[in-house]
Amino acid sequence: METLLSFVVADGVLCLADSNINHSIVKMKEDEDKIAVLDEFKLLSSAGEPGDRTQFCEFIAKNLKLYQLRNGYSLSTSATAHFIRNELATALRRNPYNVNLLVAGYDEKTGPAVYYMDYLASLQKLDFGCHGYAAYFLLGLLDRLHHKDMSYEEGVELMHKCCEELQTRFLVGGKYTLKYISKDGIQVVPFKVGDRKKNNQP
Repeated sequence: METLLSFVVADGVLCLADSNINHSIVKMKEDEDKIAVLDEFKLLSSAGEPGDRTQFCEFIAKNLKLYQLRNGYSLSTSATAHFIRNELATALRRNPYNVNLLVAGYDEKTGPAVYYMDYLASLQKLDFGCHGYAAYFLLGLLDRLHHKDMSYEEGVELMHKCCEELQTRFLVGGKYTLKYISKDGIQVVPFKVGDRKKNNQP
């Protein structure tokens, strides 16, 4: 029942995730932040079993910080995605994590990027990616409306359209968290479904 969505815009990446924790038919909480900050220019969106998701994201974040301290520089978004994929593939053969991931980041040389990864450790670079039941409803909309040269404002508008589509078609609703990565770092964007008046400049 979870929703993860990330896509590239002209100057960065927009990342959206629902904030619900569910167990069977019970909603446990609705203020969970499923978009982990890996460093100043990278985000890791995760969906899956809450324990696996929390443990794996913390493990990745701490190892990336350790790499930075040892070497004096951070990994690129591509290198980070491949490191995460390797850790997920290693765990798959021992004690697998039930997590689906979207890695988003901004590099000075290569610009914004999104990497799609599932619990079986497959990895693909995409202009937009979606996990969960939301993919049944949103991939067609994104294929029609998304282009990687769209502005920040157009990107936030598309996020609103995606969430409104979910509210219309999907039987489960909820609250969402929206974050934006650009050359200026990471920003939490005020976001409420149905309210398009807060599409301010980052």
